[in-house]
Amino acid sequence: MELKDFQQEVLDCFDSYLDSLVDKRLNALKIENLIQAEPDLDLDVPDYTEKAWEALTTIGALPPSRAQIPFSPRKDGTGQPVPSVTFKIPTGGGKTLLAAQAVSRIMSKWIQTNHGFVLWIVPNESIYTQTQKALNNREHPYRQILDRAAAGKVKILEKTAPLDRRDAESHLCVMLLMLQSSNRQNKDSLKIFKDRGNVRGFFPTEDDFQAHSAILDKVPNLDVYGDKSMLGCVIKDSLGNALRVTRPVVVMDEGHKAFSRLALDTLYGFNPSFVLELSATPADRDKDTPPIYSNWLVDVRGTALDKEEMIKLPINVTVRGDDDWRDCLRASFEHLNSLQVQAESL
Repeated sequence: MELKDFQQEVLDCFDSYLDSLVDKRLNALKIENLIQAEPDLDLDVPDYTEKAWEALTTIGALPPSRAQIPFSPRKDGTGQPVPSVTFKIPTGGGKTLLAAQAVSRIMSKWIQTNHGFVLWIVPNESIYTQTQKALNNREHPYRQILDRAAAGKVKILEKTAPLDRRDAESHLCVMLLMLQSSNRQNKDSLKIFKDRGNVRGFFPTEDDFQAHSAILDKVPNLDVYGDKSMLGCVIKDSLGNALRVTRPVVVMDEGHKAFSRLALDTLYGFNPSFVLELSATPADRDKDTPPIYSNWLVDVRGTALDKEEMIKLPINVTVRGDDDWRDCLRASFEHLNSLQVQAESL
């Protein structure tokens, strides 16, 4: 599928961000290694996500409309920084196409592998069905983009599908999830956080307490049976825990609908390696302490879609009882005149 000019510009900007992100992460790792070698040095490991954002700000690559909005850092459930950016794209601008293209770039440039896990979150049943149909169809451009990124090894999953660690280590697994499933009100009431028999290979056998303890040292926000402070607790074989150790790429379609405090805590509690939000109307939580803002990487305006003849206008149909075409023409003319009067009054 050929990209529109504005879509290519979005992806070019995203490429620049990923390049900067990789560079700043490398610098942060060097400082971290130096601190480990010389613990007496008075150094702090910088947040590479913030440094990458600052680099783009310096060269004027970010939207001028957000010039006064500060970068809003994100942390995962273990306290590690998470790259999180927003594509502000008008409705009809090809958000799903851009999401698939972005996932391909994240895997190659950031994750630097062609296998792993993508958690693709949608806001409602309609978009879920559309996205699922497209990604399951090997002839569809969205699926073909992912197939190229993963050398043809793509698995599209639903939340109840069996999941084996070997799948995530050999395929690009894309799990579709509706918002209400991930935005937990009570984690024990949702199946995604419950121990279940079809999540296999992510954790040691139940009697290997030392191995469970070692994993918890690395990923302390896992759900367990027992007391985490005591040797003998067992990590639950749940999808939520599998996500936390897999560190998925998270795609949030209509990201503004997952911007409640609860939704953010839940999503970042999955320990994502990258979060991409796509929305026509990104949200901010400027009354929070500290405030939480959407990090707009791009701001595509309606004029860009208009230039590409992608504007979708509603069609209002009036049904009349008679079949005289002259009545239809007369009513259309009267309505046109009415619209003209309204337009002139603006």
